[in-house]
Amino acid sequence: MIYRRPWHPVSLTLLGLSLALHLFTLVLYVRLPDRFAAFTVFPIWVWGIIGLLLAGTAFVFFRGRLSLIISLIWSFTVLVFADESSSLGRLGQPELEVGKAKPHARGQVLRVLTLNCARRTDPYKVAAPYKPDIIFLQEIPHTYRLKKLIDEIYDGQGDYRFNGRKSCAVVVNGKIEFEVPVLKHRCQLLTVKLARGETVQLMNVHLQGASTNLRLWERNAWQEHRINRELRQIELTYEMALLRQKTAYPRLPALVAGDFNAPANDAVYKLLGNDFTDAFEEVGTGWGNTYHRSLPLLRIDHIFSSSKLIPIRSKAVRLDDSDHRMVIADYIFR
Repeated sequence: MIYRRPWHPVSLTLLGLSLALHLFTLVLYVRLPDRFAAFTVFPIWVWGIIGLLLAGTAFVFFRGRLSLIISLIWSFTVLVFADESSSLGRLGQPELEVGKAKPHARGQVLRVLTLNCARRTDPYKVAAPYKPDIIFLQEIPHTYRLKKLIDEIYDGQGDYRFNGRKSCAVVVNGKIEFEVPVLKHRCQLLTVKLARGETVQLMNVHLQGASTNLRLWERNAWQEHRINRELRQIELTYEMALLRQKTAYPRLPALVAGDFNAPANDAVYKLLGNDFTDAFEEVGTGWGNTYHRSLPLLRIDHIFSSSKLIPIRSKAVRLDDSDHRMVIADYIFR
């Protein structure tokens, strides 16, 4: 007769906590309620590590019978829901490289770049090696750097718009034909005729700064994160309404890019609608998180495109001067 040890109460407690945390986490990351924004601001694998530690402790010290099963459940959940999973799974695929964008069998390639300069980074120094056709910039203090970009990359034939009060700028290889004033927020809305002939709508965004209060044991932290998310939702709702009402989108292709100050799983991105695709989520390779530069745990800088543009390559590039990583994406027109 095989003797089985009875369930140890500490083991049961640890496994129960791990399973309860899993169910709680799963529900919140699927539904993303605003009042729990302080919880979902973390990558899901943070809670996965805690759940695995609880289950692992039960197994190591008490040989908890359900430890391995709960560990597998956690591992599967993190693999499915973690934003980093898809891009890391593409590590063997060709990456976006320095220099002019490689040609594609289905047509010319449009290269797009977004960067939060943190008021220190020289955009010419970091952008020029990639030869982008469109550059979205946030937190840039001076225009002389924009003129240098046009002179050096586009042989003086490009164009730019700088919103000095909001520190946002767009530089293009082409001509900016029309601008919709966005006075309330850090945003630019432009119609651009590219040097290659196509016309596109561009929206450069720098949403409400993120809440950094991580004292989750305090009620005030939960309120701060809820209000913070709601403010970003109000901003993006207003800006997307302008895009739909004041421009030729969806007749013309559109790009929405910049610093969203929200993790990739945040509810604010639902406001973009089903027509917009996140380039890095679709085709990105490597570690795509963009903040903070030294220890990038969150992907808050994005390039979204409407259905008339097809992303084919994307990557995030570490910089020395900015606390954000630069995001680059290659597209072809559908």
